[in-house]
Amino acid sequence: MKGKKGISLALVLMVSTGLFGCNQSKETKGHALGKTTEEISRTIEVIGADYPLTIKDTTTDETVLEKVPEKVAVISGTPLSIWYDLGGKSICSSDISENVKLVEGYEEEIKSLPSVGPVYSIDMERIVSEKPDLIIAQYGTQGTHAKKLREMGFNVIVTNVKTYKDVVDTYIAFGKILKSEESANKRIAELEQKKAEIISKLPDQETSVVILYVTANALSVKLNNSIAGDVSNVLKLRNIASGLPVDTIGSENTPLDIEYIVQENPDYVFVTSMIASNEAAKKTMEEHFASNPAWRSIPAITEGRVIYLPQEHFLFNSGPYYSEAIEYVARSIYPEIYGEVDGWYGK
Repeated sequence: MKGKKGISLALVLMVSTGLFGCNQSKETKGHALGKTTEEISRTIEVIGADYPLTIKDTTTDETVLEKVPEKVAVISGTPLSIWYDLGGKSICSSDISENVKLVEGYEEEIKSLPSVGPVYSIDMERIVSEKPDLIIAQYGTQGTHAKKLREMGFNVIVTNVKTYKDVVDTYIAFGKILKSEESANKRIAELEQKKAEIISKLPDQETSVVILYVTANALSVKLNNSIAGDVSNVLKLRNIASGLPVDTIGSENTPLDIEYIVQENPDYVFVTSMIASNEAAKKTMEEHFASNPAWRSIPAITEGRVIYLPQEHFLFNSGPYYSEAIEYVARSIYPEIYGEVDGWYGK
């Protein structure tokens, strides 16, 4: 999209002593952590044309279901929306925050479900007391709980709905479990059609991005196995962090390295967040930009090419509405082709 600027010695020194950044090269960081790329996204698979069905989940554990489960506890927001979209019901859920996009027509029903606590700290006794036929949990955050519940003899499926492929695979799996394959195929076709329409209009040019991730206490960079990374890949945007090492095993983040970002000079800066609200995320990120002069060496920041991605699509996977996440970024990068985000989003 544009030429890359050289980095003067003074700038490198300034970045090296900045408030954020680990000041390691791509190669050095890879050797330090012993891993040079993010982990491949796991998926879910249902084996069998009809009941009994064997479900091989994200953890590769297998669960055999003899019949359509009647008492299901879906304890995470994204699979909950997909489950309800296919006609399923849940006897409880984890706390549902305002930044989780729920499937239309079931918002109030889902919000009124008995809560088993925060998604990362569920009340095991409450779940056990419900005596569910099936528990659908979230990979990572609820992994320990899922393992304990499985050891107690419960049927447990662990999902990891991050990427577009994860959404499609989850629809296929849930469609089989609920005997709602026709509805699942219809939703998948709608998602595919919308994605194809957006991709067909992409300009023939390389556009690079960096995806920052801000929380109340930290700042890091998203990899390709994150929601924003996957959407960038769909839109053929080059994530400059692609191939960098994960900060911990199984993560979708890599440590912040401002020097590397300056060197790569991305065309756009995306900001994703896990913080009180979208507004709080923007305020916090702007404070980061103002506090360290190194950020002002990145033209995308000084020239206003910073895009704040809404939590309802990029903190949590919006499942049935994943194509909206793709369109949000497409409109943000190429408004001359897809139209402005303002006036479209939230309508």
